[in-house]
Amino acid sequence: MSRRMTYGVGAHEPIFHRMRTGNATAEEWRRWEYETSQENLDVLCELGVTRVQIACTKGFGLECEKPVIERAARFAEAAAARGIATNVYVQGFPIYYETFLLEVPEAEGWLGRDLHGDTIPWGGQTFRRWIDPTREEFHEYQRKLIRYVLDQLTPAQIDMDNTVPPPCWTGSGRESFRDYLRRKFADIDPVREFGIPSFDAVDLPHFDLIYWPRDAYRIVKDPLLQEWARWRSKVISDFLADIRERIRQIAPGAAFGSGAGCDALRTNHLFHHGVDLEERLGVLDAVGMEESGWRPGAFEGGGDRQIVMDERIAHRRRTPENVQVRISTDSRWMKIRSLYGLSGHGGFWGEVDRPAKLVALAHGLTFSQEPTYLGTLGPLAAARGMFDDIADLIEWCNAHIGVLEGRDERVAPIAVWRGTSTTGFIRHRPVWEACAVEQMLYENHLPFTILLDGGLERFLAGRRLLILPGTACVSDRQVGIITEFVAAGGSLLLAGEAGTRDERTRLRQKYAFEQLFGGGMPSLEFFGPPHWVPELDLSAMPESLSADYGRGKVALVKRIVPPVELDLTRDPYMPERQVMPKDILPPANEADIMTRIHALLGESLRAEGPRWTLCEYWKRGHDLVVCCANLHKSRPGGPLTLHLGPLRAEAATVHHLFEPDPRTVPVKDGKVTIEKVERFCAVEVNRALGGEVE
Repeated sequence: MSRRMTYGVGAHEPIFHRMRTGNATAEEWRRWEYETSQENLDVLCELGVTRVQIACTKGFGLECEKPVIERAARFAEAAAARGIATNVYVQGFPIYYETFLLEVPEAEGWLGRDLHGDTIPWGGQTFRRWIDPTREEFHEYQRKLIRYVLDQLTPAQIDMDNTVPPPCWTGSGRESFRDYLRRKFADIDPVREFGIPSFDAVDLPHFDLIYWPRDAYRIVKDPLLQEWARWRSKVISDFLADIRERIRQIAPGAAFGSGAGCDALRTNHLFHHGVDLEERLGVLDAVGMEESGWRPGAFEGGGDRQIVMDERIAHRRRTPENVQVRISTDSRWMKIRSLYGLSGHGGFWGEVDRPAKLVALAHGLTFSQEPTYLGTLGPLAAARGMFDDIADLIEWCNAHIGVLEGRDERVAPIAVWRGTSTTGFIRHRPVWEACAVEQMLYENHLPFTILLDGGLERFLAGRRLLILPGTACVSDRQVGIITEFVAAGGSLLLAGEAGTRDERTRLRQKYAFEQLFGGGMPSLEFFGPPHWVPELDLSAMPESLSADYGRGKVALVKRIVPPVELDLTRDPYMPERQVMPKDILPPANEADIMTRIHALLGESLRAEGPRWTLCEYWKRGHDLVVCCANLHKSRPGGPLTLHLGPLRAEAATVHHLFEPDPRTVPVKDGKVTIEKVERFCAVEVNRALGGEVE
């Protein structure tokens, strides 16, 4: 067979880092030497590895790291001769000052500074310090470093880590921020938007102890504070775009990737970390996200658990009446980035036993647009037999690769809009609401995607239902786009405080979408003592409402109700509050919201089955392919009933993991019944889509 599954291994930390951090074995130098040995290459070939990630730079300085880069080049040449592609790992903005400053003494002036003028360490690694990302001198240094790397080898991809620097308070940053404001708002009167006549005296924001960490703000109302977050994102995006362009000039075949941060969909990421997700998706060939709190699986526990971020259990009574199952998936980011032409997934992240590995792989086969690449499955220092516990899955995938490859796009008649201003500037609650509504759709097996702000213009066409899960901040332009969508026949579900503010978080006197309900909606603002400033008042709003508008429909559900009290515990290492994985459950009023959704959708593609069996719906040419992953290690994943809705077919072909031959299943009354899903299955319905995504 010429077409086979692909997968990789990696070791991105250089030996200097391993020894300095202490993240090493007593035989670490021996392992370092083995990684690039001919013996290891022989083992990688025997294992069928097709891609390797290897260390190039980590911020020690070019002169210190030249031997590491040259080591990577020698390895890449030897690996290429065996048909193995090489990705290289390079560092972003932290440096190891003990070596870097010996090479570039003037870089002392490039270091980022905190509010008190101190250098900023990389977490607990005191020997690493962040560079001020506005320093052009460091940008030039990075260009020189990348050029040296590409002079030694042409990798398949360059992965740059640590491109989400913390806020810095420097003179360079202050001038960069002022210049950003002058350029962006050159054509407006700053008094009307910001209340000041010019930006010439604007400083970087300083916070007192009450408003630190920054999530002490319930709502970030100051428009300049909002722009401070957006400026930070643009500084890094411009840097990354420049590096990508230079890589393309030198090595056109090499891709450039970086991360968007950690757990960005569970926090006010734009304000806390200065990353506009859509901006980053637009300047890179690959964008990862570390989502360790959302690893795929089904987890059982009591409803009275007290859990901190790493989910160590402090108190737990396990009795039949309080056992619940929490379903976890990190496929949200897969849905988002595939809209921008980016695919892939990371393989294993902490899975060590066979059941956990099979869950992770089944999840990847279901949700990845490129399921024939399984991701990184092990360390670069390989051992014979290290894939023995998943060899049967790889063998099955090779034998059934035809059903896995060729995915064009997701079939997603439903879109959830995560508004950037809402999730960036309103603390916690709307982030949880987006997570909870998405979780409800996952567990009810409905086909959906997730839109960012630009997606309203680029990716809304062809959807049947748009959901605003507490998306409070909506600009007049966005109101217009959504109104046109409904008038043309789309359906709209407004939930929670959706549409109550403009894009600057300013309270709207009138509901943004009142015209869709025929007008006459109550005022949203309340002026009360002692400061007599406008506050949101939803008391007069109806609990629910529905109406027809143009050729479409609209419904309102006033509340998205948490099933448990939300945990606002701060993690001691990442002090900004995140939505805890244990809180990501469907809303308590799920039944009411789902009733509204079904009424708005009408006859639709969907599935019924256990909540822990998640489904993704794919277009492959004119065919519909529905992939299903049972995320529970010990419970059955069926029976599962696939409702084809408006699609027509006489039979479906079901491919079950580990079964050698597919089964033909009849379509009865528009339904396909699958009695079991042990771990993964793919359901092919040929010619069901007629060339169009429904």
